[in-house]
Amino acid sequence: MSKDAAFSRSSLLTCVPVLVILALCAVLAAFFGQGRLALVLMFVFLLAGASRLWAVLAARHVSVRVTGAVSGLFPGEEMLLELTVTNDKFLPLVWLELFFPLAPSLCLTPEDSRKPDEWEVGALEAEHASAERVGEKRAAFLLWYETARLSVRWHANRRGVYSGAGWRLRTGDGFGLTQIECRLPPDQVRSFAVYPRLVPVRPDPFLRNLWNADTGTRGVREDPTVIRSTRDYMATDSLKRINWRLTARGLPLTVNVYEDILPKSIHFIFDGESFSGAAPHLQEMEDALSILASEIVRLQEAQVRCGLSLCRGKGGEAVNLFAAASTTEDLLCALAAYEPADAVWDAQSTEVVDQQPVFDAAPLLAAARGVGRFYYIAYSKRCLPGRQLLTRHLDPSCASVLTYREGKPFGAFETVCLRSLKEENHGA
Repeated sequence: MSKDAAFSRSSLLTCVPVLVILALCAVLAAFFGQGRLALVLMFVFLLAGASRLWAVLAARHVSVRVTGAVSGLFPGEEMLLELTVTNDKFLPLVWLELFFPLAPSLCLTPEDSRKPDEWEVGALEAEHASAERVGEKRAAFLLWYETARLSVRWHANRRGVYSGAGWRLRTGDGFGLTQIECRLPPDQVRSFAVYPRLVPVRPDPFLRNLWNADTGTRGVREDPTVIRSTRDYMATDSLKRINWRLTARGLPLTVNVYEDILPKSIHFIFDGESFSGAAPHLQEMEDALSILASEIVRLQEAQVRCGLSLCRGKGGEAVNLFAAASTTEDLLCALAAYEPADAVWDAQSTEVVDQQPVFDAAPLLAAARGVGRFYYIAYSKRCLPGRQLLTRHLDPSCASVLTYREGKPFGAFETVCLRSLKEENHGA
């Protein structure tokens, strides 16, 4: 375990100032001839000191290894986490428990959870953890040089990212006077993403705008301008593939093998700031993220590559994930971690300042040539006129708008209601 061991919920008798006072009082009692009092004070001093020393030694050479966990899951799914605890010393552990602070959103919770004790609430709030529930797993008596394997089942509740940086191991002495806790070493800290909830959606509007998206070619076509090699002619080959230059030289019939190229992809631009304001539409944003994640998964199944851009939120910098270098899991993890920035209020008018979403536009526009179509996602048509990325840099011929609230046209852009992509709303 890490060296920053800390005492928690220990008896006051075991703290250093009390131990010093007990020792001093025992010496003074003996000096003034109070033998019985000196013996009692010395007994209490030795008991408290032994308790503290036992707890310190118990926490040493105890290692925890985390295995068997997945990095991401959807709401409603469960994962089984395997924890291997090794007591690599001669001193046995009388008791042992693992303590799991949870995320404020409770996006991921273990099967064994409880309400935190009053003395734990302050520490949980200081490390920005949930003060409603905490996780806990107790282990049995652990002998010298013994290894115990614990299984903890976790349930995904809602979108979010959960880090195990606050996980702690608690142990102590056999007298029950001292408890000590240690954090997991950094190499054993795991992060888990709970993706947006999947809902039934229709990918048809996106597929219609991509050539060769439903031909079963796995999103790859041949570039007739780049010849990779040649091979002997077969009866099933098209005459268009024959290399007539080689044939004119009297060589046997050969056909050209062209270089394969990837199709132009779909790139989603999510304007999370459009869901903020004096009355934030957080529930609507969660629904929009669910629809977007579902479409990304469906398009991946149709072998269409997707990219994603997110404006800057509470997490810090804006996000650009391009289809050529990102997987579907990368996109889902970015959606799981996204939190819109808080609304900015004008101190004089006490009204919300109309914020411009901050995108990392330079690399996004530089990659525009390799994108088949952009889809700008916002809450409503009302906020679109001030979006400079959309109005100044994206051409209506290669960009569409998806608004959550309505599907009314916006300028020359093709506009679609995001909610209409859900199968339950199809035809409504």
